[in-house]
Order: sequence, then structure tokens, then C-alpha cells
Amino acid sequence: MLQERQRVIYEEQKKLVQQQAQTKAQMARYEDELARKRMQAENESHRARNQELVKMQEESSIRLEQARRATEEQIQAQRRQTEKEKAEIERETIKVKAMAEAEGRAHEAKLAEEVNKRMLVERANAEREKWVAAINTTFDHIGGAN
Repeated sequence: MLQERQRVIYEEQKKLVQQQAQTKAQMARYEDELARKRMQAENESHRARNQELVKMQEESSIRLEQARRATEEQIQAQRRQTEKEKAEIERETIKVKAMAEAEGRAHEAKLAEEVNKRMLVERANAEREKWVAAINTTFDHIGGAN
């Protein structure tokens, strides 16, 4: 009976140790699964943060490219405006120069006309004086012959 009792106690202790080992193994599996889930959640969180960072970088790159394009377009517009103004100034300069040259030619023509007029008047006066002298000489001969 004592042996039977010891065997029963031994069996009970053995079952208890087995149950404790099973419980400990279950706890280890549970903790391991929790740790795996925690790692998965952290990995998902990192992945989501990385995706958000990539998205933000892409958006930033797009904004930078848009700003660069806008700046380039503004520079091109300013260049076109400058070229347009430069062409307008050149046209105005050519116009003013042409007008000045035309005025100069007109002034030269007027001066030349005045010179030509004076020369004609002088020639006419000289011719008149020649004729007057010829007439006077003729009349002097005619008057002296009388």
C-alpha cells in the first residue's frame, strides 16, 4: 500500500511535471507568436512609413520640378520680352536714323537749291550785264556815228 501510494504520488508528480512542461511550452509558443506578431506589426509600420517617405519624396520632386519649370518659363518669357523690347528699340533707332538722314538730305537739297538759285541769279545778272554792256556799246557806236 505504501508502494502503491508512492507510485500514485510519483504518477501525480509526473503528470504535474508534464503539465507544467506543457504549460511552459505553450507559454513559450504563445510568447514566441506574440513576438512574431509584434515584429510583423513593426515591419508593417516600417513599410508604411517607408512608403509614406517615398511618396513625400516623389511629391517633393514633383513640386521642385514644377517650380524649376515655372522659373524656366518665367526666364524664357523675360528673354522674349527683352528681345521684343530690343527689336522695338532697334526699329525706333532705324526710324529715327532714317528720318534724320532724310532731313539731312532735304536740308542739303535745300542748300544746294539755294546755291543753284544764287548761281542762276548771278549768271542771269552776268548775262544781263553782258547784254546791257553789248547794247550800250552798240548804242555808243550808233550814237557816236551820228
